[in-house]
Parts: sequence; structure tokens; C-alpha cells
Amino acid sequence: MTFDYVIAGGGLQAGLLVMALRLRQPSATIALVEQCETLGGNHTWSFHAADVPPGAWGVVEPLVSASWPGYRVRFPGHDRVVRTAYHSILSGDLDSVIRTALRGPGHALRLGVRAVSVTATLVTLADGETLTGRCVIDARGAGPVTEPCGWQTFLGLEVELDSPWPEALPTVMDATVPQDDGYRFVYVLPLSPTRLLVEETYFTDAPAIHPKRLRQRVSDYLTAAGVTSWRVVREESGALPMPWSGGDLGTGSPLRAGTAGGWFHPATGYSFPAALRFALAVADVPPRRASAAVAALAGQLNWRLRFARFLNRLLFRAIRPADRWRLFRRLYRTLPDATLARFYALEFTATDAARLLIGRPPPLDLTRLLSRPEVPPCLPTRV
Repeated sequence: MTFDYVIAGGGLQAGLLVMALRLRQPSATIALVEQCETLGGNHTWSFHAADVPPGAWGVVEPLVSASWPGYRVRFPGHDRVVRTAYHSILSGDLDSVIRTALRGPGHALRLGVRAVSVTATLVTLADGETLTGRCVIDARGAGPVTEPCGWQTFLGLEVELDSPWPEALPTVMDATVPQDDGYRFVYVLPLSPTRLLVEETYFTDAPAIHPKRLRQRVSDYLTAAGVTSWRVVREESGALPMPWSGGDLGTGSPLRAGTAGGWFHPATGYSFPAALRFALAVADVPPRRASAAVAALAGQLNWRLRFARFLNRLLFRAIRPADRWRLFRRLYRTLPDATLARFYALEFTATDAARLLIGRPPPLDLTRLLSRPEVPPCLPTRV
């Protein structure tokens, strides 16, 4: 049969596409291909309330694993609660919800088989099966990174505590920890009173991850917070590119979605805002018009993505690694909640962009800015 939509890849972007299509085009037929045996891998995705456009909460709500009315940031000399709702999606929940959404006649879910060829109308699988679609979307993830960029590296441990964690809100950035290897902060999600995701995160020049050292740092952080006993139930890690160059969003055929198509926030690492907007653009029109709808959306976002890359160039090339935390402290000291929300959501205005640049920067390293970085080819990873 010919499906209305064939999606190659089974991560967050694919999940949002399925949910948007099932809600907004309930009669559409969908095929989804994923090379692993489960959808979503081993990931946690978070997003802000403003990342969800009006009328789109119904697409997202079934995927949400945990929600909070705000979040906290900590820097030396500055502690702030941002009163913007914050949400997280765990990959296990995404897997369960998408499996259910694709049950029934007219849909197909192919797990544990790789897509070896993706064209505008056809996806060929490693076992020889072919899936034909009126609209084919390639959401298989990014290829090797060969252009200069910074990196967001992280290792997170999901832990079960023997006693409740004292804070109800997530800590999105705790930069009161010693700074090394770039901008370092700890990210804490209280998934329940006794279950936490504690993540060591770095905005750094290289994609290397040192698991043994980072596990110890998570342990040290919990001990310093007064936690005496816990057990690790899950671990995730990754290295995400933060580009300061590159072109505009791809809008060809087949449609390239997710990280492979540039549909992520270059300056934050958050993939949800752009991925959701891509999914809504596709779901709001018939299959034959999907490419035009995505091109129109790209036209709205490209200048914002170019500005975000410019910010990355300043961060990674003009500011010494040991001083990068000062830039983030200034932003959280000066910007109101609404401006921060628009920035994360890729909905910021030209005035917002100017406000991000106004103020005294950390000491600049002009030699570093003018030098030519050497970046070996590397795959972005998220384990």
C-alpha cells in the first residue's frame, strides 16, 4: 500500500510528527521505521511552556513525563527562580505512547530494521522491504560534524534516593560548581520526590566525554547536597554540536527533519521547539503541500537560527573557557522571564536579540577569536 506519510527514524522528531498527524489528520496513514528495537533511545528531552504554540498542547501532553511550574538557576552571587512552566519527556514514555498511536489499520511500525535508502516517495529497508509514501520524512539523525562548532557534552545519572529531595523545582543550571573544561553546570530534574536525573553538563571546545570522572562528580554533587544513600537506575550521555557556522534549514525532498535537517536550537541544545514546529507545519497541510509548509516555516526561523549561531561564535571563540559562566549569569540577571521564554522557543524578536547583546561582556580573547580552529570530523552522539 501507499502510506500518506513514511517517517524514517524513531526519535523525538518522529514522535512529535506521529502525535501531530494523529491529532490533526486522524484519517492519514503512517509508517514509521526505526533501526533499534525501541523508540526514543535512552534520552530525556525537556522544554518550556512557551515552546508549545497556542492550540498545540494536545499534541504534546500525552508524551509529557513530568511538569513543574518553574525552574531555578544558580550562579556565584546570583540565584533565581524563572516562573515559566517546564516539562520533560522520557524516552520510555515516548516509546509507549507512539506504539499505541500507531496501532490499528492503515499504520505500520517497523522496529529493528535500518532504512538504507530514503527518497521523496520511497524508503527501502535493510531486509528488502520498501515503503511508499505520498510524503517521506527523513528523521534519522545527524551525520558527521565537519564544520567548526562548540559542543554540549553531558552525562546524567537517574537515581533513586532513600529520602525525598528537598527541592520541588528543577535546577536547569547550577554553575556554582568549580569551572573547568569550558562552562560547567549541573542540571537536576526531580522526576518524583525520591527520583532525580542529575546531569553534569559542559559547553566545551571538544566532544570528548569522560564517564568515570563525570559519574564521580555527580556523586560528589549529591553528597554535598546532603544525600547519603542512593542507587543508579539509568545513565545517559551525549555530545551535541553547537555550531557557529552553517547554512539555513533544509527544505528539499525528501524532507530532512530533526538534527539532520538543522531543526534544533544551536545556542541551547534544546531540540523540542524547532522539532514541534516542524511537526505542526507538516500536520496542518495535506501530504503534497508538506514541503511548501516546511519551507515557509524555515523562512520564519532562519534569521533566528543564524543569530543563535552568532552567539555560539562569541561564546566559543571570543570568550575564554574559564569566563563563559559570567555570560550566562549576566543574561539571567538582566533578562525578564518573558524574554528568556521567547529565546528558548525560537520566537525572539529583533529587540530581544539586541537585549541579549547589551551589557558588559566577560573579558574577550581576540587572539582566540581570530585564530582558525581545527575540528576533526565527529558524530554527534546521545546515548
